[in-house]
Amino acid sequence: MKKLILLLLLIPVFVCAQESVSELELQLQTTIGTGKVDLLNKLSFKVLQDYPQKSLDYAEQALTFALRDNYKFGEGAAQENIGNYYEFKHDQYKAINHFKKARDAYLLAKNTSELARILNYLGIAYETANDQTQALGYYKQSYDTYKDLGDVSGMALLLTNIGSVYDTYGKYDKALEYYLRSLYRYENIGDKEGVASSLNNIGNVYQAMQNLDKALEYLKKAKEMYRSLGDSGGVAIAVHNIGIIYHDLGDFEKALQYYTESMQTDLENDNKQGISASYNNIAIIYDEMNDLSKSLDYYKRSLALSEEIDDKYSIANTNNNMGFLFLKKNEYQKAYTHFIIGLSIARDIAAKELIKESYDGLSQYYRLNGDFEKCLEYRELHQTIKDSIFSADARKRISDLENQYNLENKEREISLLQKENEIKILELKRQKNLRYLFIAILIFLVFIILLVYYAYNTKRKMTSGLLNEIEERYKVEDQLKSSLKEKDVMLKEIHHRVKNNMQIISSLLSLQTRYISDEKALDVFNDSQERIRSMALVHEKLYRSNDFSSIDFSEYIHDLVNNILRREYTNVETAIDVKDVEMDINKAIPCGLIINELIMNAIKHAFPDDSEGTIEIVMHPQGDDSYVLTIADDGIGLPEDIDFKNTTTLGLQLVSGLVRQLQGNIDVDKTKGTKFTIIFPK
Repeated sequence: MKKLILLLLLIPVFVCAQESVSELELQLQTTIGTGKVDLLNKLSFKVLQDYPQKSLDYAEQALTFALRDNYKFGEGAAQENIGNYYEFKHDQYKAINHFKKARDAYLLAKNTSELARILNYLGIAYETANDQTQALGYYKQSYDTYKDLGDVSGMALLLTNIGSVYDTYGKYDKALEYYLRSLYRYENIGDKEGVASSLNNIGNVYQAMQNLDKALEYLKKAKEMYRSLGDSGGVAIAVHNIGIIYHDLGDFEKALQYYTESMQTDLENDNKQGISASYNNIAIIYDEMNDLSKSLDYYKRSLALSEEIDDKYSIANTNNNMGFLFLKKNEYQKAYTHFIIGLSIARDIAAKELIKESYDGLSQYYRLNGDFEKCLEYRELHQTIKDSIFSADARKRISDLENQYNLENKEREISLLQKENEIKILELKRQKNLRYLFIAILIFLVFIILLVYYAYNTKRKMTSGLLNEIEERYKVEDQLKSSLKEKDVMLKEIHHRVKNNMQIISSLLSLQTRYISDEKALDVFNDSQERIRSMALVHEKLYRSNDFSSIDFSEYIHDLVNNILRREYTNVETAIDVKDVEMDINKAIPCGLIINELIMNAIKHAFPDDSEGTIEIVMHPQGDDSYVLTIADDGIGLPEDIDFKNTTTLGLQLVSGLVRQLQGNIDVDKTKGTKFTIIFPK
């Protein structure tokens, strides 16, 4: 079965400067400091499409000045523009690297709105690079950040982008859930462009489920809304997708009419992705009309354009379609080649729908070649994926989602009617209240006179008692000084007792381990002892300090590492570089626990069979408002299949939770051994 190409709308966030390039360049000559950095970043963004190299030059200049002036917001914008340049050049992994640096800079600048936007950019870059898992993770981080900001528009666009990932996976119930949530929010804020994009995407999901009446209903709404907005590109997308519906209904003449109309607009706008999709779908119609030479010609046009813009989904899809065409022409080897290419690319991008089509084609190929064992094998694979894409539970979930959306719409309409009635009642009350206005003014004037008289008497009484009050305050101050001294002694004693109690708990756990033979249980008890020791050490430092608000973190880390290693781990050396770090108890305890967990993890897993190695702990202030903590080992490194942010291991889960408690960010580098880098505010 040949696969038609639908056009989805994946939404980034763009902020476009209004000034012309010449105006900005003129301002640049007289601007200095952070203003110059901002102008360079505006210019970089403005000229990207027409002069990409010039855009990169402006961004690199902005980055140089921002680093010199320690201007974190400007640094983030410059790294973002450099990332935009590499994304424009289809080098997604370089783009991702610079977007991550922009994220860190925005985090240190404490600019939450820019942080939310760059997280969305990271999601789009990963989705373009066909890493759907990473894309979904960054989309959800961006959504949570927009939610914290109360930015409904940002939440709506991230719901759309999350839906597109599930759409690519073939999880249509989840895709529809997020598209409907996005539509609901766009309607609430009156964003017609967002409503149109959501209607288009919902129509596409219904088309994939072969609910063609619903699909046509939503796509026609999307087309009319785009038309009312004067958005020719949006109209072209909706028209193209309506053509697919008429194709599925068997009305080829209407389908060709809609494809041609859409393609004409895409040619005017130089939209190669849209043109490629139209070529593919027109080829399918000619294929089904048995005009195979015309069909093959359009497939080749579609494939050439898809390869030019590196659209892997379309490349895989068109290869599958060409495979079916060559089966019909009895050119079996050519068909096999195209199915294998399509299957390989579809697996790379985890596109279940396309994998299903490749399996179907290969099953037919082996049947026609008389290899019924292989035919049955691929038929079973095809059926398995088909069942996983759209189960009965998914159908029920979709129906429930739609009913919920319709119910929310009705509730909103009732709410609007109630508000209209409230407005009319308020208008009547306003007219009535005008009658009492003059009376209220007279009463107010009388009240002011009485208030002034009262204030005069009060001031006279206060003056007479002022000397007595000053004398009383001196007495209270002496009492407070005495009380403060007593509380200092008490606080010191509390830290001492907390430390002693934690040591008692640690000793009890140590005694208990003598009666435990299970290795896993023993490890749990030992890990718990180390965590308690790291917390107790903070209280011990505070007890011995004259300042109960903070501790010398350098001395604390040395003592902590010595406690962890002791005599049992002679094969592991440590290198500690921590200077000028004073930290309060609220940050010292989670930070100490993070160091404890990562060192214990390295000791257990990085140096198997007691092999020798080194653990390095480095911590320095970064600027005036943040710390950078690095814990690295030269061991065997984390396995490639482990995502430390989503692991079930208690230690790494605890590390992720403690980093969030510190309001920080953590990255891992597995290039050589394992290196954790944590940035968090002071």
